Amino acid sequence: MSVGRRVWAAVIVVVVLALPFLGVDDYYLHLLIMAGLFYLLTAGMNLLLAAGQLNLGHTAFFGIGAYTSGLLAVHYGISPLCTLPAAALFTGFIGYLLGRLTLKLRGAYFVLVTVGFAEVIRLVATNWMDLTQGPMGLAGIPPFNLGTERWTLVSKRDYYYLMAVMAGGTLFLTARLLGSRVGRALAAVQSNESLAESSGISAYSHTMLAMVVSCTLAGAAGGFYAHYITFLSPELFGFQNTVTMAVMVVAGGQGMVLGPAVGSLVFTFVPELLRMAAFYRMLLYGIILLLVVMYMPRGLVYYLRAMLGGRERAPAAVATAETGFVSEAVLDRGGAAALGMRGVTVRFGGLAAVDDLSLELRRGEILALIGPNGAGKSTAFNVITGFQPADAGAGRVEFDGADITGLPPYRIAERGLVRMFQRTSVFPEAAALDNVLTACHRLARTRLWELVLMTGTYREEERRHRERAQGMLNFVGLGGKAGEAAKNLSCGEQRLLGLAIALAPDPTVLLLDEPAAGLNAVETEQLMRLIEEIRGRGLSVLLVEHDMKLVMGMCDRVVVLNYGVKIAEGTPAEIQRHPEVIRAYLGSGEILADA
Repeated sequence: MSVGRRVWAAVIVVVVLALPFLGVDDYYLHLLIMAGLFYLLTAGMNLLLAAGQLNLGHTAFFGIGAYTSGLLAVHYGISPLCTLPAAALFTGFIGYLLGRLTLKLRGAYFVLVTVGFAEVIRLVATNWMDLTQGPMGLAGIPPFNLGTERWTLVSKRDYYYLMAVMAGGTLFLTARLLGSRVGRALAAVQSNESLAESSGISAYSHTMLAMVVSCTLAGAAGGFYAHYITFLSPELFGFQNTVTMAVMVVAGGQGMVLGPAVGSLVFTFVPELLRMAAFYRMLLYGIILLLVVMYMPRGLVYYLRAMLGGRERAPAAVATAETGFVSEAVLDRGGAAALGMRGVTVRFGGLAAVDDLSLELRRGEILALIGPNGAGKSTAFNVITGFQPADAGAGRVEFDGADITGLPPYRIAERGLVRMFQRTSVFPEAAALDNVLTACHRLARTRLWELVLMTGTYREEERRHRERAQGMLNFVGLGGKAGEAAKNLSCGEQRLLGLAIALAPDPTVLLLDEPAAGLNAVETEQLMRLIEEIRGRGLSVLLVEHDMKLVMGMCDRVVVLNYGVKIAEGTPAEIQRHPEVIRAYLGSGEILADA
């Protein structure tokens, strides 16, 4: 953190602590407490939104936390000092169970499930009279105390400071998560899930982490609310509360650490300040909300930062030594093949996209897989990397002597087998350096608690990964574009960035799916030199490409597919003379190749 940011943070902390002594009355302290309460809720929602999942059942977890803490205190006489953390943990556990059932869903399907879950919980709270008192509400909840009745919180100021501690802890936690490899992984899953998985990032695991943390924060907010208000009713589960939270996140700045905080403050105070307008209050509130969404789509925090001259800075280039992505495992050219397919078949209905395909990639070799469009090349790549399952019992895929058939893509990437996609595939909103840094995810060895506490080990690991990411950009010739957003790079530069992303996880086998697509002659020559250097550093390369000059000029062997069937295999010279290949793909003209 820069000196300027530390000064601002210190000033804000002093102001927050001093407010109750500056003549702020109980009414405004109550509004600040409620803003803090909404912040706990919206911070969790924002964390899950970072992975692209909108939870419109968030009030259900708030209500579960509130009723859990309230019921434990009322029926068992347990101190709120224990019931509140118990409620938070129990709510996190419920979130985990729901996540196990729903996080495979995406988009509207996940949203509908969460809405349905919230309605089920509301009906339970309304109709389980013996437990919750139903519509009559749960009364008699004791106020919060610090373990004994002598230390019971009685004033607004007491609850204000308790909320300040909880909000500060939430800010610390979410800032650490969103500003680390976890935050980059969540953003990658939202932006380009296939690329994230192929880089070794588990979309399910990281979304589950966000879900559990989000629900735990909601449970903590509910527990606080129960002992602050001392009365609970099923109205807690109202859908309007979820809409309010979503408004606060989006208007404040989705994906930004301070976005939920600013959104919670603004949209807690604005409706109250508009009370003087009486009949027109909600109309004015709606107009303000509409203007914010229309003219500040990136959120209040983004535009406030821009107005103050502190627009979010792109990452600067990092000084780094020569890139040395040489794996000891691949320098050994003997032993088992680096990669093999044994009798793999993939059928889509009655069509065999790949039919009994077997091939072998040797260590340190460049092997080309060629054929006409629709021959099954990309399908074969998808089977190897886990994006497409082979037919049951129809062959297997072996990597470094181990069977990897059926493994999810991120597990395959973790073993050192990484792919580059046929279509240009990057994380468009992130800077080039952050694109490559995100792909270094599988190299991380520090644990989650070290990340949250920002230990020296974690900081050193982060520094090494940044140097590696910069080194990869230097290697592909994009060192000067480190701070440029990926979406602003040219087509050729984006293809080179995709290659840097594929190299970042330190693979031993690299799969390149039409890497020269969209490149001009100069860029293709540069790509050929890069691939040769990659092989020279010990990696094995499996290549799909239609540029025959590139294929015949640099590949050791070539496998040819036609209608999913392997029709030829051999050296480039043998393939050029193969009659079946000439008839199916190459044609009768000569293939000019630069040796």
